[in-house]
Amino acid sequence: MTKYYNNILCCFIIGLIIVSQGCTSSVETKKEEKVRYEEKTIKTVKNIELLEREYIKSLKIKSIEKINFNLNAEGKPIKNQKLSTQTFNSDGLLIETIVYDSQGKIEYKYSYDYDKNRFRIKTARNNSKGEMTNYFTYEYNEYGNKTKAKRFNSSGVPEEYYIYSYDREGNLIEEEWFSTTNTKIYNIENEFNNDLKTESKTYDENGDLINKYIFRYDDKKNIVEEIKYDGRGLQMGVIQYVYKYF
Repeated sequence: MTKYYNNILCCFIIGLIIVSQGCTSSVETKKEEKVRYEEKTIKTVKNIELLEREYIKSLKIKSIEKINFNLNAEGKPIKNQKLSTQTFNSDGLLIETIVYDSQGKIEYKYSYDYDKNRFRIKTARNNSKGEMTNYFTYEYNEYGNKTKAKRFNSSGVPEEYYIYSYDREGNLIEEEWFSTTNTKIYNIENEFNNDLKTESKTYDENGDLINKYIFRYDDKKNIVEEIKYDGRGLQMGVIQYVYKYF
């Protein structure tokens, strides 16, 4: 499971969910039903990726780095580690994500393919040698928000799938990871205030809390910091965001 926990830090952009092709179990059907919205007339449901893309374009953000600071017993930073770098083009599209290992070396590079409507249709993950290890495909609902993602190995064999659930305003409130046998192996629950994500909790396959993250924003509503806690509520570190602009 350690590999799964590390992967979650890598994937700002990557909604990675994998399922065997043709899977029609009742478990999957129930999960997909959760992404339906209560009432369309209450509020216009937002397209998350479109809004993020337009926002990044308007601020002319070129890249975002995430840097983790571990804390000592007194709560002071003792070590920093670059976790990832996301790069965007001038239209706000995510074009590359680099994930670093504990030594600061490149571990994975993610690249993205989009359709003519700029929906992400495929993500490829390459190792430090440039070899593709996995790829991901996506499904979307009528609002343009992804409802499922599937992960395959380089030979096209399904490995995992994710199901995404939203509130009626279009905020992503839950992400569930499943094996190809439909066994839940991980899930993430998010809380929002005025459409800004304020808290995120991750749970293991037994429903036990692994980590909790509290988010802080600047006056432009950019995330600038994640405060990380373990399952016991002890603060483990701080993840800071560094923005670079065109």
